[in-house]
Amino acid sequence: MLKNVLTLGPASTEEDAILSLLEVADRFRLNTSHINVTDLNDWLLKLKNIFEKTGHKIPIVIDLQGSKMRIGKYPTVESIPETVSLVFEKASSSVQDIPVPHKILFQVLTPGDIIFLNDAKIILKITKLEKNRAEALTMQNGPLSSNKGLNRQNHPIPFHELTEKDHNIIKLSQKFNFTEYAFSFAHDGDEVNKIRPYTGNRRIIAKIERPEALDNVASLDRKFDEIWFCRGDLGAQAGIFELGRLQSVFVSQIQNLKNDCFLAGQVLEHMTHFSEPTRSEIVHLYDTEKNGFKGIVLSDETAIGKNLNAISKFLNNYNQS
Repeated sequence: MLKNVLTLGPASTEEDAILSLLEVADRFRLNTSHINVTDLNDWLLKLKNIFEKTGHKIPIVIDLQGSKMRIGKYPTVESIPETVSLVFEKASSSVQDIPVPHKILFQVLTPGDIIFLNDAKIILKITKLEKNRAEALTMQNGPLSSNKGLNRQNHPIPFHELTEKDHNIIKLSQKFNFTEYAFSFAHDGDEVNKIRPYTGNRRIIAKIERPEALDNVASLDRKFDEIWFCRGDLGAQAGIFELGRLQSVFVSQIQNLKNDCFLAGQVLEHMTHFSEPTRSEIVHLYDTEKNGFKGIVLSDETAIGKNLNAISKFLNNYNQS
């Protein structure tokens, strides 16, 4: 039987929707990349009330930004200029200057580095560096707006400390006794030492979202409490045609790990828009369990999907089959 981590979002804000998902969820997930601290407090209070009313309490995974960098406030555009600059700022009103509020990026960049923006919809090549500015050539164009993700190809950006937002999120969520944490873009496991002083004995999950982390699975397993193999950002980092091989590499290690492993990323994507999964998704669920995964993480399916009752019914029937 696969366990289910179900992401809450705009489609699942109403109490009836949450109650429907609560019937089949082992845990809920809140993605703090898309909600601020005030919204998170509202969510946790709402869930606390539902748990008290129903007598059924489950853990809530607070998904932290972790070592994933995001740009600052930026105009919403369908495409960016052919040449742009990354600048050490929190906001920019010019489409020419893309604000990056992370000092460390400008300390580690080198000419020739490839930068991915917005899940690799935009690809930049660094051409020139100054103290707090990096000029770049747009190799692949696409849409961009505030707070989209930023990553460097092949070379992880060092993680030194939690963002101010992550600190505030942890401080708030510690007031609720049903919260635990997921750390985005884990690399080698040392990151957990920056988190545990603030989270006490709560569970901390390592999210594998970049290829380099697959060389450190044993270390991640020793230092974190659970591992999620996340195909969304991993596919953007490695390229979609590499995903099958990378998942196979991970699966080959599962039997040697002490912690539970979960599969995330378009597991039942068809059900975001339709009331039934595809045949291939059902077969994939069977393979997922046989490969040693203990559960799945649904994202868009339950956060923005149109078929929450159908998803609840399907998951209930699947685990009884």
